[in-house]
Amino acid sequence: MNMELKNEIAKFNLRENGEVDKDDKNGKISEAFKPIAEMILSGYFKVSKNNSDSYVTVHPTCVEMYYHEEGEGDDKIKDYIVYHRNSNDGKKEVSVFPLGVLHNHVSGIDLTFERMGENNNPIRFSALIREFWVDKSHKIESHENYGEENIKAYTESNPEKRSTYLYEALYSQYSVFDGFSVQWVDGNENERKEIRCVKNRLNVAEYDHFEKIPASKTKEQLTKNKNYKQCQRMWSYSINEDKTK
Repeated sequence: MNMELKNEIAKFNLRENGEVDKDDKNGKISEAFKPIAEMILSGYFKVSKNNSDSYVTVHPTCVEMYYHEEGEGDDKIKDYIVYHRNSNDGKKEVSVFPLGVLHNHVSGIDLTFERMGENNNPIRFSALIREFWVDKSHKIESHENYGEENIKAYTESNPEKRSTYLYEALYSQYSVFDGFSVQWVDGNENERKEIRCVKNRLNVAEYDHFEKIPASKTKEQLTKNKNYKQCQRMWSYSINEDKTK
């Protein structure tokens, strides 16, 4: 039986998990996100050429979850690094993405799960595909070697770790003159991927109100780029073990 990511997201309500700490110091939010992460990591994107049997599959191996509640209130979960959100001063409001829209930005591509929350305040919920691998075994093309000099990730255990290369993996497999489609395919429940690593998100800073906390003002863990205090929310999930330890 196939998993149903769309249905899981549609019924997901973080507040049903009881009282949650907005900084997730007790890990309840991380645990609530985990089943969704498993479903994403068990499925794949299918990139198909129109009117052809040729297709490529792109398999996420690491995802980072992002969750930001719009509106005022001490209990609101704020994740200010989220790109698609209202402006800090409230003067610019952005509409809610339809469920499953791919949001392209400077850090890569988010699979989005936004919806309206209480008092008509949007909930910005998404998964950044941080790492992935590509299966080209079903690609039938005269230029089948195109792109191999850039993306070399053809195994699950040794994935592409440059998240912005997902642009090429999804959008540059086929010509727009022939036409192509990108569709999410759910994984099989019997082949659910095991998450082997849960950790904090790469280069995500902790914020003080709207500002990132600079390295000069903390003695705690820094982001990988050493510029800021690292956000401690454990919202990164991978099917591969952490090799940085």
